[in-house]
Amino acid sequence: MMLTAVVSVVGGAVDYARWLSTKTTTLSAMDAAVLAGGRALLIGQSSASAIEIAEKYYNKNKSNVLSVDNVVFTVENANEIVAVADSAVSTALLGVAGIQKLHIRGEARAKVEVGANAGSHVEISLMLDTTGSMAGDKMVSLKQAAIDLVNITVWSDQSEYTSRVAVVPFSPYVNPGRDAFEVATNYSPNGNSDNKTCVKERSGTNRYTDATPNGSNGYFNYYTSNSSCKPQATVLPLTANKQDLQQRINEMQPTGMTAGHLGTQWSWYALSPNFANVWPLDAEPKPYSMLTQMNDNNQPLLRKIAVLMTDGEYNQKYSGSSSATQARAICSNMKAAGIEVYTVGFAINEGGEADTTMSECATSEEHYYHADDGDALRSAFRDIALKIATLRLVH
Repeated sequence: MMLTAVVSVVGGAVDYARWLSTKTTTLSAMDAAVLAGGRALLIGQSSASAIEIAEKYYNKNKSNVLSVDNVVFTVENANEIVAVADSAVSTALLGVAGIQKLHIRGEARAKVEVGANAGSHVEISLMLDTTGSMAGDKMVSLKQAAIDLVNITVWSDQSEYTSRVAVVPFSPYVNPGRDAFEVATNYSPNGNSDNKTCVKERSGTNRYTDATPNGSNGYFNYYTSNSSCKPQATVLPLTANKQDLQQRINEMQPTGMTAGHLGTQWSWYALSPNFANVWPLDAEPKPYSMLTQMNDNNQPLLRKIAVLMTDGEYNQKYSGSSSATQARAICSNMKAAGIEVYTVGFAINEGGEADTTMSECATSEEHYYHADDGDALRSAFRDIALKIATLRLVH
């Protein structure tokens, strides 16, 4: 009897340690698996695909000590993937006391946070290259990539926390649209047409800042030719209307040279609260102060994100330093203001000036993507979208 008791005590300690280690491994594998499945839901894959991905991920990382491996994955409410375990570990020594196995029961949930559940406001500006070199399949790929990002990052429930995207097409100029043009330049074109509402660099000392455009801070110079300015697709300021965003993206047509510094400028202005008077009331960016306020999940209450995309060297400017030099200065100030910057170089020469500019503009090395073809471009935009969208373990 004494021997049985001693074996039970010692065996209990050994088997418990073995069980605890296996439980930790199993629950960690479940957490990783539901996150993998949740990422599939984020990019619009079916529930069945998300479950298949989660199962494969779990099987790759699970413990090989389990004698009973029973983990079931399901999708709830189309945005939450759940893993429930009812597994067991066979005992090595507790069998003497009649205990043949120790159970492992647990649950893991990964939720794609949308609407009011996200806890953070998100503002994104997309600088999209519409220059002549983007003709053909390259423009088709860009439109698909940009629409993918919009579909992932703009959620349906905007009642408490908003997620809005601005579209900033650029080529030799940026065309902010008639109303924004008049405020930014302090000039009203004759007639009702928007074909003369393209802007050049800003005058004065605020060329690289986001100071409110006025007589003291400087206005923007503008296009003065009689022909239509390029691009014809105007800036779409911050909005959560996916239909409007997709329409503006699909309106883009390739034409002209590459004034990347102007695209970079206006990507910042679409996010800047200092430009609130330039945009319609419902498109006004939220204040910078919210970037450092934390929500209940200890995450920023607001994120401002610029995604800058080009397929070539910045080769068009009208005054001041080169387009690339100006773009880098603007990026530096934009990041200093608290804006997170992702950059995408599409089929550009590695080591060239465009590559250097995109690299320096990005917030970090992980924020810069070099896409060699259309598939890689779509993959880059999706990856950025997944980093922006909220996916977290909730249990």
